[in-house]
Amino acid sequence: MNILIVDDETGLRKGLGKILRLHGFEIFEASSCIRAREIIKTQEIHIVLLDLKMGKENGYSLLKELREEEPFLSVVIITGYGNIESAVECMKAGATNYFTKPIDTNLLLQLLEKERETIQMRVDNAGFRKGFEEISRKIVLESSHPGMRKIKEIIEKVKDSPATVLLFGETGTGKEIIARRIHYSSIYRDRPFLGINCASINDNLLESELFGHERGAFTGAIERKLGRFELAGKGTLFLDEIGDMSLAMQSKLLRVLEERNFERVGGIKPLRVNCRIMAATNKDLKELIRRTEFREELYYRLNVVTIELPPLRERRDDIPQFCKLFIEEANRLYNRRIKRINPELMRWIIDYHWPGNIRELKNVIYNAVLLSEGEEIRSLNINGSDRQNSRDYPELVTLNGNLKNTVQEYAKRAEISLIKKTLEKQQGNVSRTASELGISRKTLYKKIREYSL
Repeated sequence: MNILIVDDETGLRKGLGKILRLHGFEIFEASSCIRAREIIKTQEIHIVLLDLKMGKENGYSLLKELREEEPFLSVVIITGYGNIESAVECMKAGATNYFTKPIDTNLLLQLLEKERETIQMRVDNAGFRKGFEEISRKIVLESSHPGMRKIKEIIEKVKDSPATVLLFGETGTGKEIIARRIHYSSIYRDRPFLGINCASINDNLLESELFGHERGAFTGAIERKLGRFELAGKGTLFLDEIGDMSLAMQSKLLRVLEERNFERVGGIKPLRVNCRIMAATNKDLKELIRRTEFREELYYRLNVVTIELPPLRERRDDIPQFCKLFIEEANRLYNRRIKRINPELMRWIIDYHWPGNIRELKNVIYNAVLLSEGEEIRSLNINGSDRQNSRDYPELVTLNGNLKNTVQEYAKRAEISLIKKTLEKQQGNVSRTASELGISRKTLYKKIREYSL
């Protein structure tokens, strides 16, 4: 991360620069506002440490100028003329923070580490967005399904609103894709998009992931950790599988949504929630409320804007377009040159019920691109679903490889079937399912992700 120190005191610039370099920062120096402007125009600067008064120059003017020309550049005021009035004015003008001399380098380093994480997320978002735009356009904008056209209209209406969005749909229907579509087409597009799967981690870890923790808050908390609410800043926080969150965590989340602030675990300082919240589930929350497994107050807090995604079996006209997109992606990923799918096989793909929806189709097409010979896909490896009836397997849907591979394939299918049936028997409870299967929760989560269950 590149930091520009703007101060007319040579000793301070050199001394502070030396400390920051030891912590992995790239340092640029300027003794005047004029020189600072030159550096900012020619170098990629992420943070400016700006002295408020430098001889006849006024750092406050540069601050206001940077806020207009470089809205995502963090500016930290460092000055020996600290008072409440000047601090308030600088923060109003858009300063990230305000330090008085002599500088507490420990506090400054904490701030810079937080900014480093925010900037990295911004870079990740920018890189992700390029490939994401095509996927979301195919899934949302170019869909012929009436329900998807309605979703497109909702996205246009709510994208710039801070209103909470609740997405419903079966596993693999693209709930996170829609959430990202809303974010990346909105005024928040250059801010972080952070997601967390509420079903994949236990309560203690989930609380720490969401709210962060202070050093010494619990055994193993050797340093302060910033949570997702804090790291999301003024961007978007996506809570996936909200229906699997425990009642205890639901209560804590409800309080945050009501009061718009929180404390880190082990902390006492209230921190403001500035991000927009989106949540998703594949469960019937009203049924969970009836069974007292989901808090009704939280449901109404989340359910400001509702989006319900149709399953892939109701979007058969979109399937050829999805296949084309996934073939193009897999060709780039695996350096292949697959051009098409056998017409008879495509008819079967369109007719199949796809219980894993878009995610399952994507995995199957990727696998086919990797294993197919020539330019045409003529067979599929169907993984991730329990298909025991012969009618589910047309002749073209063949197993690839030798006898050993075939045995391994059927063993995998048997494992998938057993996991799915046990999950259904235990009503989705991961702990009880893992116990009955005789494996650890960690192993079960790994297999759920591997098989897209």
